[in-house]
Amino acid sequence: MSTHIRGLLLALLACLAGSPALAQVFVPDVVNEEGTQFVREAPPTAQPNPPAPRPTVPAAAAAARPPQPALPPEPYPTVVLLVDTSDSMLNEIPGRGRTRLDEAMEALRGVEQDMKPETRLQLWSFNSILSPHPLEGGEGGGGEGSSQGFVTLGKKNSPVRANFRARLKGLRTAAGTNLYMAVVKTLDIFNNPADVPLYKSGERFPVLVVVSDGEDWGQSPYTLAAVEAARRKVPWVTIHIIGFYVSPNDPQYAALCKIATHPEGCAAAENPQQLAAILASFYRPPKK
Repeated sequence: MSTHIRGLLLALLACLAGSPALAQVFVPDVVNEEGTQFVREAPPTAQPNPPAPRPTVPAAAAAARPPQPALPPEPYPTVVLLVDTSDSMLNEIPGRGRTRLDEAMEALRGVEQDMKPETRLQLWSFNSILSPHPLEGGEGGGGEGSSQGFVTLGKKNSPVRANFRARLKGLRTAAGTNLYMAVVKTLDIFNNPADVPLYKSGERFPVLVVVSDGEDWGQSPYTLAAVEAARRKVPWVTIHIIGFYVSPNDPQYAALCKIATHPEGCAAAENPQQLAAILASFYRPPKK
């Protein structure tokens, strides 16, 4: 641009600056000079932050991850409780004013309250004879030793549970201890063809739980060999036995333990609390 033209432009600007109205129109806050034109700059605008990227799992790793196996359902217990009611169970506990049978019944009442509603149960007692105590008020029920003799306990306030407690209260002691006979006959309960497939498949856990304060008194044709033969006929049944007020050092305890399916299935208890704890572990399926 020539010096002469620049001078004219500067003079024109000077004149315009003298008019406030024109100055307000033509004088911007911020300008850029580019050639002979004045351009207003736009103020900078804030840019939003981009979203954080989502973590991704490589397709190959996701495909290689094995699925988590579903836990198998716990088998429901099918329980025969076999309680010694021989005369020795009438022995009084020193300092407690209660008999062995009183304390055994207390433990059994506590265990019943802890049993799941699906538990199937039968109650039997033995002395010189074997006696059933059929439970009423629910599904099942029926003849002595039959599959229908098992009754499902149901919920906490079910009639079956109330009937079970009433049956316990009605137990009476008499005579001697035909233990081997009682075990052989109650084992046969688990040999019903309608139930055997459920036992073999693992859907049901069949267990015979025996509570006794002494060994067999040897006054019947049944022997330990007969028990072993009966046990072989129903290998799906687990036999647990508890020596109540029997010392682990007593020869009677060793004789009792020969009835159990496994050595760990034999235990000794000397009060209702111990008996209840052992019973609770014995009627449940073993942990896998």
